[in-house]
Amino acid sequence: METHLIHGPARRGLRRGGASLVPLAPLACLLAACTFAPERSIPDPLPEVRAWVLAERPAGPYLGLTLAENDSGTLEELAFAPGLRVVEVAPNSPAAQARFQVDDVLLTAAGKELFAPTDVDALLGASQDGASLSFEVQRGDTVFEVPVALAAPAADAAPVRPLFHLDPVRSRAAWSDAPLGGPRGAVLLSRPDAGPMRRIPIGTVITSVDETAVLSGRGLVLELAGRAPRDEVKLQGTTPNGEAREFNVRLLGEGRVITRASVPVLFTYNADLEADRRNFVLLDLWVISLIRYERDRNERRWRFLRFFEWSSGVGELGD
Repeated sequence: METHLIHGPARRGLRRGGASLVPLAPLACLLAACTFAPERSIPDPLPEVRAWVLAERPAGPYLGLTLAENDSGTLEELAFAPGLRVVEVAPNSPAAQARFQVDDVLLTAAGKELFAPTDVDALLGASQDGASLSFEVQRGDTVFEVPVALAAPAADAAPVRPLFHLDPVRSRAAWSDAPLGGPRGAVLLSRPDAGPMRRIPIGTVITSVDETAVLSGRGLVLELAGRAPRDEVKLQGTTPNGEAREFNVRLLGEGRVITRASVPVLFTYNADLEADRRNFVLLDLWVISLIRYERDRNERRWRFLRFFEWSSGVGELGD
């Protein structure tokens, strides 16, 4: 079954939403200056792949608190108060289950006063797995007795592996590494129907780009990211049925559309692509116009001369 990535907004500008009302736009560009804007901006490349780092839990009984000395916090009036201040509470830790909070102050543990974070480390090291340790904890103006069941260290977490690499810059597709035992390359996992890779079957293994070998999904993404927008490349690979094929692909480029065009008196066209607004006026005499068309998202308004006006669509209240 083919899967497809969700792709960006539909093309806008003179190609949609009022295009039929401005047939003279090409003529306007010859007679007057026109303003152009990107039809769809190419996103920045994604950052380099980052390894998935699993938090390591120390050996022995585990508490899950990051502690600091309970100082005044200012160099001008540096002072130390009894206890240790909680700086961080690890998620899903025994301390989190006991509802410790940042800025709580640990006064004692097992009846012993605490002066340095290493004091707690020493008590944990002398405790048994699954033992309970009782703390006196100050929060605001109240001191609580908080028993904490120390958890044994967790078993090693299952290893993680990357599933695929996304390329929103040139191919608008998702690529994975080819499985072991076959040719090395990048496997096409998904792509939009209107994207540059639309003619390549899902599951195809791409082994080279313009005769440059590709060994992995990330390698293909980086190779394509180095190409110019709308550059045409030749991809060699093997389709899911084992057929060796070549694909000539034009990479994603940034289209241009007209956002403003006018010929004095004859007509004026304005478009705001971000707000999805259009405005077109035919025979604009400032005081009166022959036809005026406006579109604000789903709402459309027509005006003929000054006296005949109608609208359609759903109006939206704005700020």
